[in-house]
Amino acid sequence: MQSNRQLYLRLLSHFRPYTGALVLTLLAVAIGAVNDVVLVAQLQTVIDAMQPPGAATAGKGLSSGLLSSVKDMLQWIRPLNPHESALWAIPVIIFCLASVRMMATFAGEYGAAWLSSRVQTDLREKMFERILQLPNRYFDHSATGVILSRVAYDASQVSQAGLNVFNVLVRDSVQTLGYLVTLFLIDWQLAIFCLGLLPLVAIIVTFAGRRMRKLSHSGQLAMGELSRVLDESIGGQKVVKIFGGQSYEKQRFNTVAKLNRHLAVKQSATSALNSGITLLLVGLTLAAVIYFALTRAQSGALSAGAFVTFMGALMTMQAPIKNLTKINEPLQRGLAAAESVFGLMDEAAEPDQGQRSLTRAQGQLSFESVGFRYDQADRDSKPALDKVSLTIAPGETVALVGSSGSGKSTLAGLLPRFYELTEGRILLDGVDLREYRLEELRRQIALVSQDVVLFNDTVQANIAYGDPQPDPAKVRAAAEAAYAHGFIEALPEGYLTQVGENGARLSGGQRQRLAIARALYKDAPLLILDEATSALDTESERQVQAALEVLMQGRTTLVIAHRLSTIEHADRIVAMQAGRIAEMGSHAELLARDGIYANLYRQQRSEAG
Repeated sequence: MQSNRQLYLRLLSHFRPYTGALVLTLLAVAIGAVNDVVLVAQLQTVIDAMQPPGAATAGKGLSSGLLSSVKDMLQWIRPLNPHESALWAIPVIIFCLASVRMMATFAGEYGAAWLSSRVQTDLREKMFERILQLPNRYFDHSATGVILSRVAYDASQVSQAGLNVFNVLVRDSVQTLGYLVTLFLIDWQLAIFCLGLLPLVAIIVTFAGRRMRKLSHSGQLAMGELSRVLDESIGGQKVVKIFGGQSYEKQRFNTVAKLNRHLAVKQSATSALNSGITLLLVGLTLAAVIYFALTRAQSGALSAGAFVTFMGALMTMQAPIKNLTKINEPLQRGLAAAESVFGLMDEAAEPDQGQRSLTRAQGQLSFESVGFRYDQADRDSKPALDKVSLTIAPGETVALVGSSGSGKSTLAGLLPRFYELTEGRILLDGVDLREYRLEELRRQIALVSQDVVLFNDTVQANIAYGDPQPDPAKVRAAAEAAYAHGFIEALPEGYLTQVGENGARLSGGQRQRLAIARALYKDAPLLILDEATSALDTESERQVQAALEVLMQGRTTLVIAHRLSTIEHADRIVAMQAGRIAEMGSHAELLARDGIYANLYRQQRSEAG
């Protein structure tokens, strides 16, 4: 776990590309803060200017030098007596200060918004880039809603620990320092008395900051849990409805929603207690200062203008002091979010140390004593694959069959290196997969699975997915070969029709044929079919099966099948059991052997009959 200082320095490093804009923004903020201090100091000028001739005036402070300069400028423009020059100088000063404040406020707020949005965007882009590089194992142990919350919510919270906090720190520190200078210039004894509350304020801020960091971290986790529940409930809304899970989902959502509310209230209570105690200390100090200031004013040590300015600066100083005491709250929230954001960015990417290039593979595959455990940290856990050895010739179709949990999908998932082997090795054209560059290895593989993934884009974009410059003629040819051209032409805009979220506007068979067309468009020498027809009706299965036969021609194909009738014509059938190869041969050979495959085949025939 990184310290607050390390997290904040790392966060500030993301502002480095925008150093010029950051400096100008903070300069505008500082100018606005100084302007406010000078404006308050003009109270002394105004009050003393209203005193009758001969009344006591302080003759010192921030306002007197500025007033003298403006008077001299007005005298150079037009000679005036002292009383007239004061009447003209004071409004001129206030108008100029207001104009500067307007420009500084605009520059500061616009610059802050611009910088904050740029850094948020940069962080989100880097997070998404890392997400695309993460291994499958990470997604197996991370809820989608939590990842979404990190990118959408935590990245926006990080700005609170970056620019906004820095902005407040500069503005309110300059104002507080300016008001203190004003107090010391008017009466240094009273100013020293005012500083007595600072150690107590520091203690309160430190305590509140530690508690706020803990509560903010819990809040990040609770928000991630809320996103996870929402994602599951919305994504599975058909299952929720058909199985009557509304009450359960409502209770689950209400639980995490109440947890978020509970943590938010705790954060607000901590913030309110911090501010309340600080303001109480300021109020006690203010009461004591007013008493002593009145006694000094009555004795003639302070002019009326100096007294009003001192009190005005002291009371106005409460706002920046309050902001500085509350700065720890957004800072700790932001640091908790930064910990989450940087935690995702620091996750290890998929291993990709291969150096070999690969233009187009011939398609020879060799699995040599392959072993794999999902829980690689526990060497005693049951292996998903145990010493599997298998050789597949170029262009050969090999079907993997077996009961659930036998290792079929695991073996196929090792080919594109979705997971790393625990033991053994896999060779492609006689070379270990790990020696190839990951991008070039996966360029050799096409996948058609039971769970078709379509993007909320056009039909053409889905078929040509991964190609930055799709070829319409090639897209059409792939669709025709996949028996998809007919229904595509019947769509409202043909190949430019939007398919909806995950192809919601298409039937199951249509979605599956688009997935086959996508594999045909890629034209990869290796093909993985993961139960591509198991969720289809008979008519759709017949159409998809015809498209698959076209797709498999001339390609090394690994078929994971549930319906054994679809793989009767495979070159070889491999029956798996408990992570091992139990038997292997053609359809006729395995039926004659009367083993695992024959039992599965008879069972399915009986169920179908």
